[in-house]
Amino acid sequence: MGEKMTEDDLVTLICSISGAVQAIKRFYTEPEEIDHGASMVLGVLYRRGPSRPSAIAQYCGLDLSTVSRHARFQEDAGRLVKVTDPTDRRAHRLALTEAGLDHVDQMWRHRIERLSATVGHWSAEDARTLSVLAERLAADLGLQTPITMPDHDAVRATHRAALAETLPKGA
Repeated sequence: MGEKMTEDDLVTLICSISGAVQAIKRFYTEPEEIDHGASMVLGVLYRRGPSRPSAIAQYCGLDLSTVSRHARFQEDAGRLVKVTDPTDRRAHRLALTEAGLDHVDQMWRHRIERLSATVGHWSAEDARTLSVLAERLAADLGLQTPITMPDHDAVRATHRAALAETLPKGA
């Protein structure tokens, strides 16, 4: 198994993780200066499909007022719209528009390009090792399901269907 971690090992681990998280937040600066919270909301909608604001808040660990503020800004920017929740017609979900889907695609292309330029010299084995350890850490810290990237075409179809259910014909 290996030796048990000491308190010094745990402090080093916390500092390393905190440094990585801080660097990633700066790394994720978007070309259009969209903040980290707003990109989290868009990313969750992309990966999980149209969702209620309360579900997004719970998933991201943000409060509902913060998600609502980000959603309002993204709605004003034309990246998302409110759509009817088919399970409760009184409630609404948020869905990405074509502009929102394109923005998330651009955001991910930008991140992949930056990451490639920064750590592209790593071996594939090192990248896989870090990925395995990061997933293990996330699970041990309580993440129920690993974050994965869904099929691009399925994402677009899901959001388009939600828009079609809600928006008037020809809109």
